[in-house]
Amino acid sequence: MAQENTFICIGCPLGCEVTLTINKKGDVVGFANNKCKEGEKYVLEEYRNPVRTLTATVLTQSSSQPLLAVRTNKPILKTMLVQSMTVLARARVKAPVKMGDVIVANLLDTGADVVASSNLSS
Repeated sequence: MAQENTFICIGCPLGCEVTLTINKKGDVVGFANNKCKEGEKYVLEEYRNPVRTLTATVLTQSSSQPLLAVRTNKPILKTMLVQSMTVLARARVKAPVKMGDVIVANLLDTGADVVASSNLSS
């Protein structure tokens, strides 16, 4: 019996609900409800290797701005998000920080850096 998974595609503005069909061996055997080829590409990647850009805040040593917005500079595996948040929970940032400055380099050996999304003045 085949297994079906439904994904909301974000490959284009249509937002199709694409159904991915998987056989007993785990092989992809079909797509349904996508209105463009981008849907197949997005859903296949989301099924095999889901990644996300992590956005969060880290604590600062500034009383006027206690939190600093940060994000990864490239997507990381979705399975690593919780572990990554644990790392960021321990981070403390000291001013001055400029948008784009690296806050945590090579987060959990992913090759992604956590960078500041805003400035932190002293």
